[in-house]
Amino acid sequence: MKKINYIHFSSMPSHLPSSLQVIKTCESFSKNDYNVTLIKPGTGNKKFSIKQYYGLKHEVNIKEFSSIKSFPQGFKFYTYCIYCLLYILKIRNSISISRNFFIIYLLLLFRKKVILEIHHDTKRESRLSRFILKYSNFLNNKKLLNIVAVSKSVKELFIEKYKVQSKKITVLPSGSSIKINFKPNLNNYKRMKIGYFGSISPSKGINTIIKLSKIDQDNDYYIFGGLKNEINKLRKKNINNNLYLNENIPYVHLPRIMNEMDILTIPYTKNIKSAGEVDDIAKYTSPLKLFDYLAVGKMIISSDLKVLREVINNKNAIFIKNFENIFEWKKNIIMTKNNKNKIFIMSKNNHKLSKQFDHSNRVKKYVEI
Repeated sequence: MKKINYIHFSSMPSHLPSSLQVIKTCESFSKNDYNVTLIKPGTGNKKFSIKQYYGLKHEVNIKEFSSIKSFPQGFKFYTYCIYCLLYILKIRNSISISRNFFIIYLLLLFRKKVILEIHHDTKRESRLSRFILKYSNFLNNKKLLNIVAVSKSVKELFIEKYKVQSKKITVLPSGSSIKINFKPNLNNYKRMKIGYFGSISPSKGINTIIKLSKIDQDNDYYIFGGLKNEINKLRKKNINNNLYLNENIPYVHLPRIMNEMDILTIPYTKNIKSAGEVDDIAKYTSPLKLFDYLAVGKMIISSDLKVLREVINNKNAIFIKNFENIFEWKKNIIMTKNNKNKIFIMSKNNHKLSKQFDHSNRVKKYVEI
């Protein structure tokens, strides 16, 4: 059986989108008959097992370095990288995957086969990683089997900035593992349920949802995301009766709750911050929520960003061009509410489109090269 090692640096289980994407990638490899080991630091929500939190149905081996009890940075980052390297060197005939440039470079020095996944620019990387990227040309190494970019914009960036050969980079947008049958929404739409799922960073647009709930008292607004203390702070500031604030929920429960919504939103601002509020990813993002929204077959209203149009178009979403204007959002919600046929057609289109972005199909393209 083919062996895959996926090296992850963030907490798991957790509310982080990167952790969700990584574990679902691992599960999909397992589904496709690979022997998969997720390598992780000893961080994450200890109330749940990884299998419980993410609702895994296929076996993923876990190698946890429990001595790394916080996010590996500084000296601890290099210690963790050495742990991962020594562990992988013992495994023959395996392929290692990571979203971290330094560990990929380290493995290449020892002639291990690797795959790199990239999601954004390198501004948030360490000085050492940026130095290596600039002067080593390791991204064109033959042992680097594939570079997976989540958007065309990311691919173009690395070709231009680091002179990576175009054939080395495969564009694979994010995907969803949600599988439900499409059911027409029979809501009479007297009051619509309008949902947002994901980070509660202001750059991701939760302020848009909060403002909408204040000027649109005829509908109900739901936010699912963030930690308990973050949600409690929001509740103290926002007490309008049609706004429902909820902390992040385990992924296994997400499909049922998303399915209860009438409209799902992507209210991004012009400058979208990555985890840690470090850099602007508006040109490169491939948000996991988009693919989950498609998979549950729901109407989408979204900020009009070029990178999102790599996946969806006017058949799948209503795009708000002037997305900083809250009244533009309200106008389109009212128009949608009065057009049940449009809701049905878009919902059906989205469920159909989601089949192109199935996690299981995505990982086949990881290694087909």
